Amino acid sequence: MRRWLQQKIISPLIDLSYILMSLLFAAGVPRWYERLNAWHYCYQAEHYDRSVIEFEGARYAQALEAGLQALSVHPREILDVNTGTGFVARKLLALFPQAHIVATDLSEAMLAQARLRSPRIEFIRADTAKLPFADESFDLVTLHNGPPHLLEMARVLRPGGQMLLAFTSGARVPHLLLKRWLEIARRFGTVELGRVGDGLWVLVTKFSQTTPGA
Repeated sequence: MRRWLQQKIISPLIDLSYILMSLLFAAGVPRWYERLNAWHYCYQAEHYDRSVIEFEGARYAQALEAGLQALSVHPREILDVNTGTGFVARKLLALFPQAHIVATDLSEAMLAQARLRSPRIEFIRADTAKLPFADESFDLVTLHNGPPHLLEMARVLRPGGQMLLAFTSGARVPHLLLKRWLEIARRFGTVELGRVGDGLWVLVTKFSQTTPGA
């Protein structure tokens, strides 16, 4: 019963909330959310991998894995936002061992766990809606299961670079909401997407030059 609730109710609602948050809080998360986030993950961080990632099993990352296979960029500088305990950042390090990888999260407790597991990765506390990086700093920007602040992520992405977004239950997000969100992505790049079970991945390749009317 617990697994059914997680996969059919909780996970889809969480992914829906991520899309809504990216539309509602485009200028940055409010202070009350920062406090709530810090409180929640202070208690969750140490057990997150076991209680969420391992509990979900292969389903957790199936959309992410499919999206990674679709990449065509060969990145030297990578940013993983909403990294949590560094699950995606570690996968990226295995795929691109020569790359410099920076990973951000709003929760210092989650970052503390990530640093223990991955000393080679640079972990920084940051709000995805207000990233502390210069324009066009990264060849690849990734996000898995978090609020996708597309315009801010695009700002730090180099022309011709790629942005990979993946959601465990993203295929269950209502079509109209997903369409509105993808319209934002098409302002700055070409969009490819795929579904794997309940999962959704979106790959955006940033325009090399500003397109007319963009």
